[in-house]
Amino acid sequence: MTAPNLHDSPILAEAARWMERARNGSEEDRRAFRAWLRERPEHVAAMDLVERAWREAPRAAAGRGLRPRARLAEPAAARGAGRWRMAGPLLGAACAALAAVAAWTLTVHEQHLAAPADRMASFALADGSRVWLTPGSAVTMRATLLGRSVALDGEGTFDVKHERRPFAVTAGDVRVVDRGTLFSVARRAGQTAVILARGAIDIEDSRSGALIATPHPGQQVSLAGDTATIAAIDADAALAWRDGRLVVQDLPLAAVMARFSQLSGVPIALRDPAMGDLRVYGTYRLGDVAQFLDAVGALYPVAWRRTERGYEVFRR
Repeated sequence: MTAPNLHDSPILAEAARWMERARNGSEEDRRAFRAWLRERPEHVAAMDLVERAWREAPRAAAGRGLRPRARLAEPAAARGAGRWRMAGPLLGAACAALAAVAAWTLTVHEQHLAAPADRMASFALADGSRVWLTPGSAVTMRATLLGRSVALDGEGTFDVKHERRPFAVTAGDVRVVDRGTLFSVARRAGQTAVILARGAIDIEDSRSGALIATPHPGQQVSLAGDTATIAAIDADAALAWRDGRLVVQDLPLAAVMARFSQLSGVPIALRDPAMGDLRVYGTYRLGDVAQFLDAVGALYPVAWRRTERGYEVFRR
């Protein structure tokens, strides 16, 4: 295999140039370096890798039987008094280590995970994060040393392991960039809903990268077309489905039945649309549709029966 070239990973090459400027440049250079780090999470991850390669350079040089010469001060006219440059063998070892890092960044670890159509599923991701998927939902995760990206089809809740590599979830035209967090993303019929339970996220346009919203924990962002709406929400209740529970807080029966069907994978049909306005509350086990319908029947003149496809609800 041909030895990798630093140009195979432009962001690493750029990080190496910035490190040189920050170490040997002016205070203005260092301010520019800090601004570059703030531009994108990938810049922080790349700099972390470059610094590690630089620290490994002496060991790499020793392993190759090289003895680095003493570090020499350069003439003040060339670089400025008190500034130093790494001697040849050590610099070569650092470049070799950095080239190896560049090769690693080109390695993509990919996972494809899907929940069955009739039940939820929970999976450990390759980076130590965890995802809970509603029935029929799926994710594809691609991870490199510079970042972690997830493509979501359906609805999932993510408990993200915090590290320097950014973690981003894309659902249609919405991208959620995580900072080490618990959040959920649901994409259905061209609309996206994002709930933040813990930590911090940025919600961006996946095409342009433009920032849409930066919600606080306990907020839901609903996105449809060019409109984004932020509202307070009980995140613990909204995400209780991860534990097999549906927590209902004064919602119309039609909405509750639709949500129960989504989370259980069992169709529930409402024969009389007028019944859909009945208000429902309580906590229900998602694995027991009959218990849920019996509870509704205890509140209202509602009955139900099993069908070949699922359940049917009608007025008593």
